[in-house]
Amino acid sequence: MFLKRLEIIGFKSFADRIGIDFVPGVTAVVGPNGSGKSNVTDAIRWVLGEQSAKSLRGAKMEDVIFAGSDSRKALNFAEVTLILDNTDNLVPLDFTEISVTRRVFRSGDSEYLLNKQTCRLKDITDLFMDSGLGKEAFSIISQGRVDEILNSRPEDRRTIFEETAGVLKYKQRKKKAEFKLIETDDNLNRVLDILHELDGRMEPLQIQSSLASDYLRMSEELKGIEIAVIAHDLRLYVQENATLHSKLQAMEETKQALLEQIRTMEDSIQKDRKAMSQIDEKLDSEQSELVETSSELERLEGRKLLLAEKQHNASQQISQLRNTLQEEQEKLISFERQLKENNVSKSEKQLLLKELRAKKHQIDLVLSKSASEVEDEIEELKSTYIDLLNEEATMKNEMKHMEQQLHFEHVSSEKMIEDYRDIKEELEKLTSRKQELDKLLATCQKELEQKLRDYAQKREASEQLDTTFEDQQTMLQKAYQMKHQMQARKDSLEELESEFSGFFQGVKEVLKARDKKELQGIHGAVAELIQIPHAYMNAIDTAIGQQSQHIITDTSQDARMAIEWLKKKKVGRATFLPLQVMKSRKLNEHTLASISGHPSFVNTADKLVNYSDGYQIIVENLLGSIIIAKDLKGANEMASRLQYKYRFVTLDGDVVNAGGSLTGGSVKQQSSLFTRKAELDQLNDKLIELEKSVYQAEKAVSSRKQEVQQLKIKLEETRLAGETLRGEEHRLLSETRECAAIISRLTHQLLEYDEEKTEKNHLQENLVRKKEQTAIRNAEIKESLATIQQTIDQLQLLKQQSIEEKDKFQNELGELLSHIAVVNEQVSQQEKEKVQLESSILTSTQKVGTLQKEIAWYENDEQGGTSAEELVILIGQLKDKKDHLVEQIQAGKTNRMALVEQISKLEHSLKLVQNEANLHTNVERDLEIKLSKLEVEMHTLQNHLEETYEMTLEEAERDFPFTLEEDLARKKVKLLKLSIEELGPINLGSIQEFEQVSERHTFLTEQREDLLSAQETLHEVIKEMDEEMTIRFETTFRDIQKHFKVVFRELFGGGQADLILTDPTSLLDTGIDIIAQPPGKKLQNLSLLSGGERALTAIALLFAILHTRPVPFCILDEVEAALDEANVTRYSDYLKKFSHNTQFIVITHRKGTMEGADVLYGITMQESGISKLVSVKLEEQLVT
Repeated sequence: MFLKRLEIIGFKSFADRIGIDFVPGVTAVVGPNGSGKSNVTDAIRWVLGEQSAKSLRGAKMEDVIFAGSDSRKALNFAEVTLILDNTDNLVPLDFTEISVTRRVFRSGDSEYLLNKQTCRLKDITDLFMDSGLGKEAFSIISQGRVDEILNSRPEDRRTIFEETAGVLKYKQRKKKAEFKLIETDDNLNRVLDILHELDGRMEPLQIQSSLASDYLRMSEELKGIEIAVIAHDLRLYVQENATLHSKLQAMEETKQALLEQIRTMEDSIQKDRKAMSQIDEKLDSEQSELVETSSELERLEGRKLLLAEKQHNASQQISQLRNTLQEEQEKLISFERQLKENNVSKSEKQLLLKELRAKKHQIDLVLSKSASEVEDEIEELKSTYIDLLNEEATMKNEMKHMEQQLHFEHVSSEKMIEDYRDIKEELEKLTSRKQELDKLLATCQKELEQKLRDYAQKREASEQLDTTFEDQQTMLQKAYQMKHQMQARKDSLEELESEFSGFFQGVKEVLKARDKKELQGIHGAVAELIQIPHAYMNAIDTAIGQQSQHIITDTSQDARMAIEWLKKKKVGRATFLPLQVMKSRKLNEHTLASISGHPSFVNTADKLVNYSDGYQIIVENLLGSIIIAKDLKGANEMASRLQYKYRFVTLDGDVVNAGGSLTGGSVKQQSSLFTRKAELDQLNDKLIELEKSVYQAEKAVSSRKQEVQQLKIKLEETRLAGETLRGEEHRLLSETRECAAIISRLTHQLLEYDEEKTEKNHLQENLVRKKEQTAIRNAEIKESLATIQQTIDQLQLLKQQSIEEKDKFQNELGELLSHIAVVNEQVSQQEKEKVQLESSILTSTQKVGTLQKEIAWYENDEQGGTSAEELVILIGQLKDKKDHLVEQIQAGKTNRMALVEQISKLEHSLKLVQNEANLHTNVERDLEIKLSKLEVEMHTLQNHLEETYEMTLEEAERDFPFTLEEDLARKKVKLLKLSIEELGPINLGSIQEFEQVSERHTFLTEQREDLLSAQETLHEVIKEMDEEMTIRFETTFRDIQKHFKVVFRELFGGGQADLILTDPTSLLDTGIDIIAQPPGKKLQNLSLLSGGERALTAIALLFAILHTRPVPFCILDEVEAALDEANVTRYSDYLKKFSHNTQFIVITHRKGTMEGADVLYGITMQESGISKLVSVKLEEQLVT
């Protein structure tokens, strides 16, 4: 595998897309400071998954996007693609070429692509894990990384060795296994807590399940009898329903006959009403026609009177309109005549204007001819004059410039003499200063060595204190974890307490009602009010049994109120112990004395529990007659003495019952109401003790932390003092070198002084010579200017004479122009008059047409109107029509009165028949109501049968025949319902819940075993990975150690070096110290080495790692910057040596490294802020 190509766009200073093609061997990337060459390393680190913006020399990840420059806008994204050759299948992908792409957008979004397919960051990191190519691998090393390797703690330094050993994937797997182990522990704790809770629920659920089974059995028996009774009742209802339907049918037939008679009579009435309606419509029509006729008659008579007056007015109007028409026609003729005269005058004026303009043009030609010739000659001379003036000004400027230059050269020469004296004085001062610096440098180096020794001693003390502090922190963390677990368990138990978990449903509801103040006089359950010592927990818990859930009240009234409340709410049953009526039950002294001497005798149960004074009677009633024995054998012997009259319970929970029966055996460890309360008390006590322990541990950790911080402050102060001295050393060295450089520079300046002085003398001589030549040319120009000015004056005089001769032509031209203006104004006025005349003609024409139309209308109205004779005829006809209509209306009214009388008789008969029909309807309604009630009963029974039992009447009669007597069956139904009610609230879900809890208990038990097995397996896996990592790390370390010794001697030309484990007994956690002794020096700490020695030591370690585990490619960013030329050559030779197996990309500005490269890429900033790429293949250049 090797790196084939790197493509960058928008990343840092690479605004444009660039592509860098890499070849096997050594590729060098060079360029001036600030050109962006280190951005190539950042791009490779970034595309391989680097998430730290600080590591990429930025504040946030968006800083890697090109931010713009003076000439470029900022980009909105950055993209880097890395293309790898995978022909050797080093990376386990079925591709011979792998491309890895990363993009980031200014919005904060980012993308990862593997072979142009979207993927996750984890996919990329997993792909290169343990390959030596990761973002933190030793294959990417910068100058800062060199210092980090050498300055880091030994424990941090082991990371690159782990990467080389390939144990990072095992560390990741171990981390996952440890996380799974923690999850398994948490799951196991949860399973144990749930099992503990389920154990407390099993027994109550079993009781509830038994009650639910009894309820189902009696419900099934009730179902059979109730279905038979319902079927019997339904059959009776069906028979009665048929009888009622028959009666209703007979009533319906009679009712239909009456309704038919009613319909016939209603049809007759409707027919008469229709006839009367027709008569009414005819009367209305005739009345309307009579009104219209009368109105028309009146209108015609009025028109007859108006007709005569209208004809008289029309004759007068026609006469007036004809006079007006004649006047308008005369005006129109006058306007047309004026328009014609206007057109003729306009043509004459335009012709005159044309002649005047032609004459003006001739005069203009005469005036302009001679003047233009003189003017052209004058202008030509002026142009020459101006050119000479410009040349004169130029000569003057050159003269002035040469004078200034001569002055400047003179001043400059004087300045050089002064500078020479200053340089001599500065050289003397610098020589003296350099001697002082040499003394200060020697003193500073001596103090620096002392500070470094102090720093090493304090650092060793700090590391020892850190170890102690970490151990105390681990102990405190374990205490915190234990406290957290105990608090979680306490919270779980308190939650169960607050929810009254484990109590019967009825008891739980009463206790909740007490807390809500819904019930009065409730003290609480027995389990809440007595405390059992741990030693007697099993015995007392067994002795008291379910009585622990009995509820203590003040009075019997309080108990009855609570029972009534339970019935009302239907939430279960409970047993109550009223303090008012409860009696003590205790063994008499004689009986107690007969067994108290037995070795197994402990005491009566009431003497072994703790309780408040007010509950003594209750405790004695429940436990006063129960004897606690140490073991079952002793209990049996004491019971025999007392003739098995009393109950004995052993400390293990075995029981000798009154009468002689024995109960015992093994029981599952489970939580009861008492054990839960006891555990809660113990947890409270333990938490108090643990709080004290945590407090003491925190104080110890805080104290040790302060010691660590104080020591670190002292260590930092020592380090800072050393850094200050180191900085002073560097400053003194820099100042010494600077003095030597300045002395060399000033000496060189003195040598250059004589050469510059000679050049200045030559320059002054040339300037004097050029100044003289310029003065001669200036005199010639002045003479030419005088001659040209004289010629121009003569031509101006000639021009003036020509102008006087042409004045008379000019006057004539002025008169001509005035005449032309007058004629133009006259033509314009005639144009306006023409427009006005044409408008007047149009108006008159329109008015004439309008008058002609009006005359025609009046003539038509006068001739075409209705005549008076025609109106007289029409009036006579309308009077005859009116008389006929009056006769028809009177006849219609007579017919209507006859129909009204006939309709009244029919309506009376109809009412009698309707009354009879209504009587039948009422009887029918009564029957329907009775039938409806019957059907409701039937429907209710059918719904009950279908919805409750999901069967029809036929199925009920078939499957559940009515075999009992009716009274007996109904009594049995009542008895069964009463028995079911006496069972109290039934939790039918308890059957399934009990099965589910049992199944869950079994399942969780199996889960517990599986989790325990998983714990063991994970411990084995972690152990195996630790062993594998130990073997791999040790093997790799020994190989690197061996190669490091050899490479160090080769690079340094002698000396010795070694790698040492800080804790060889713990290879998984040990740090690694680097020991280096360059030739001719004592064995000393790395911090005492010079910058070049430190860099060469780190490079030796890098090559030792590559000896042990070659990587496909390696990026080195100015790691040799601190080396001198000889060491750079050795470094370059080593690169060539290793380049057969590893491809090197080096960022450098050292000549020796460049000479050893196969391909050289240059990074430049031809455009401000934009990095560009140039490349040269050195082998090809050498050949050519």
